[in-house]
Amino acid sequence: MLKNSVLRMILIILLLNADIGTQNLNAQDNPKKKLNQDSQPKLGNSYGIEHIVSQDISLIDSAFQNGYTDNIVNANIDGKKLLTLNIQSTNGNVYHGGGQTSYSTWVRDIYWGMLGWAQAGDESVLQVMKSSLQLLVMAKNKNQAIGQSKVWPLNDKRFYIPQAYTTGLKIAMDFFPWCSESQTDFLLLAHNYWKLSGDRQFIDSIWSDIVYVTRTLELLDTNGNSLPDALQGSYDYQGVGLNTEEPLMCAKTSMAYNSVATLARMLGKSNYADSLAKRATRVKEMMNKSIDEGGLVGPDGYYINMRKIGKGEKGIDDRFIPYENLVPMWCGMTNHNQDEAIFSRLDDDFIKYYDLAWGPMYCAPAAHNEQSVMNCSSVTWLAFMDVYLRGIKGHDANRPRIFNMLMQHAHDAGGVPFPEGAGIYGNLTGGAGRLWDNGNFFHMLICGVYGVEKSKDGISLTAPNEIDGTPLTELKNFCWRKAVYNFKWIGKGKNIKSITLDGNKITSTSGVYKLNKSHGSHKIEIVLY
Repeated sequence: MLKNSVLRMILIILLLNADIGTQNLNAQDNPKKKLNQDSQPKLGNSYGIEHIVSQDISLIDSAFQNGYTDNIVNANIDGKKLLTLNIQSTNGNVYHGGGQTSYSTWVRDIYWGMLGWAQAGDESVLQVMKSSLQLLVMAKNKNQAIGQSKVWPLNDKRFYIPQAYTTGLKIAMDFFPWCSESQTDFLLLAHNYWKLSGDRQFIDSIWSDIVYVTRTLELLDTNGNSLPDALQGSYDYQGVGLNTEEPLMCAKTSMAYNSVATLARMLGKSNYADSLAKRATRVKEMMNKSIDEGGLVGPDGYYINMRKIGKGEKGIDDRFIPYENLVPMWCGMTNHNQDEAIFSRLDDDFIKYYDLAWGPMYCAPAAHNEQSVMNCSSVTWLAFMDVYLRGIKGHDANRPRIFNMLMQHAHDAGGVPFPEGAGIYGNLTGGAGRLWDNGNFFHMLICGVYGVEKSKDGISLTAPNEIDGTPLTELKNFCWRKAVYNFKWIGKGKNIKSITLDGNKITSTSGVYKLNKSHGSHKIEIVLY
C-alpha cells in the first residue's frame, strides 16, 4: 500500500504522463503488492491502481481489470497527453488485455461507467475523469454543425459534444456527431467530478464550456413546452430525430439543469442557478403529465416510448421500453406510484425481458430477428441499474433473480465478465469488457448493496441492501483521499445497530454515518439487526 503522500503523488504523475497505450497492463507484469494485513488482491496492472476487494464477490478483480484498467488509453492530442477510457478492451471483437493502440470513446459510457469506477478505484480515477472532460471540450471545439454531413442534418453552426470520437480525437461520423444525449452526459460528468473531488478551480476553468453546452440544451426545446425535441442520436438500437420528444432525454435534461445549478451555486452564481433549477422543475412537471395533456406518461402509469410533434408526422409511440423508464427513475423524475408501475410491468413480463438465452434485455427491439438482440442482453449496465433501483426503492421482487442471471451470464463474450452481450446480430462477440457495463456493476454493488458511497466530503454509510443468497460481510481496500478503509458487517438485518471506527463508536445524522479521515488505514465494523 502506498501510504506515503509523496509516493502517491508520483504514482498519479506517472499515470498521467506514461504512454499507457503502449504498456502491457496485465497482472503478470508486476508482483502482487501487500495492500494491508487483511487482503492481498491482484492489482491487474503495472501502475498499481488500487481497487476494492471482497470475498463476497469473486469477479471483482477481473471486472476492474477488464472493464477499467485495460480500457485506459493515453490520448496524444496537439502535444498533450490526456487519459481517457476506451469503450471496451477488445480489438476486432477479440479480447486484448491492455496495450490499446487505438480507441473509441463514447460520452455516455464515460458518464455511466464513472459512477462505479470512482467508487471502486483509488484517487487516480479522478484524474481520468478530469482529463476525459478536457478531451470532451476539445472534441466539442472540433465538432461544428454546418450541414455538411448526411448523417448530421443540423445546420445551426453550434459546437456539440459528440456521441463518440476515435483515435486522434476524430469525430466518429457513424455514431452521430450531434447526439443530444451527449450534451447532458458531459454536464453530468462535470458535476460528478466536482462532487467527488471538490475541484472548484477546474470547474471554474471549463465554466464557459459548461454554460455553452447548457445553452445547447435550452435550444433543443423548439416549441416552448420545456421538453427537448430537436434530437438526433442513437439510444441503444433506437434512433431519435428532429421533432421527437422522449423520456430519456427529458429526464437527463432535467437532471443536467439541476447539476449545473449546483455547480453555479458553488461558484457564487446564484441567479443563474435559480433559473436552471426552475427549468429543471418545468421539464420534470411537463414530462410527468399524461399523454393527453402533452406529457409522456401513458394510462398505465409508465412512460411511453416517444412522441412525434412535427407537422405531418404527429403521433405517439406508446410501447413500453425498459430503457426509457429506468433511466428517468434514476434521474429522479418518478414518484412511488410510477416506480411501482414500471417495476410491475417488468415483473409481469419477466419471461419477455429477462429469461432470454443470453440474459436480460432492456433496449428497443430494433433491427432484430430470431437470433438477434431479443435473445440477449445488449445493455448489461442497465440490468445493474435495475438491481440498484429495486434495492433503493424497496422493490425486492425478482431482485436476487436478476442479479443471479447477470452473474450466470458474466462470461458470455470473450471470457470477460459483464460483456455487452451476444450482439445485435446474434454473434457471441458483444462488447467484451465494455466499460459502462462493468462500471455499473461496481456502482450497484458498492452503493446499492453495501450502502457505501464516496464524495468530496468523505464516505457516507447507510443501511445495506443485501441480495438474498449473496454474502454481505466485507469490503476491503476502499480508498478515499490517502486513506484506506476496510469494512466488516456483523449480523443480519436491514438496519444498523452501531458502527465503530477503529474501535470507537460513531453517531449518525438522519440515519447516515460519515467517515472523513483522509490518511491512514482504518477498520470499520457495522453491526446489523
